[in-house]
Amino acid sequence: MRFNSAIFELLAGADVNGDRHSTNDRPIGAGRNTGRGPNFVGFDMRLSRTFKLGEKAGLQLLAEGFNLINRTNFASVNNVVGRLRRLYSRGAGSTTFSVTGRVPFSEPALGFTSAFPKRELQLGVR
Repeated sequence: MRFNSAIFELLAGADVNGDRHSTNDRPIGAGRNTGRGPNFVGFDMRLSRTFKLGEKAGLQLLAEGFNLINRTNFASVNNVVGRLRRLYSRGAGSTTFSVTGRVPFSEPALGFTSAFPKRELQLGVR
């Protein structure tokens, strides 16, 4: 089972520092990777069984499952939050922003834009 913290970069969506690039500026006071989302949780499993069919031949059956607990794991978020630190900061002088993505999928700031696949099962023979 895997547990990963979902961290993302907050963007201002404007040229905050005057370098004529508006695609990579963070809101004033926001550090790198200060956006927090729900944790990624995954449980994958593979089972296989090999049957001998003589000295040189064999048959292998495979069963694989991905995201077996069927949890929604978000892949991306609309991380453009604007210039105003006061809207997202935990308080004066704080470098930790209290921002989290929003469910359901939406277009406004911090709305999730995609998710990883739900439970997947596959069978194979080799």
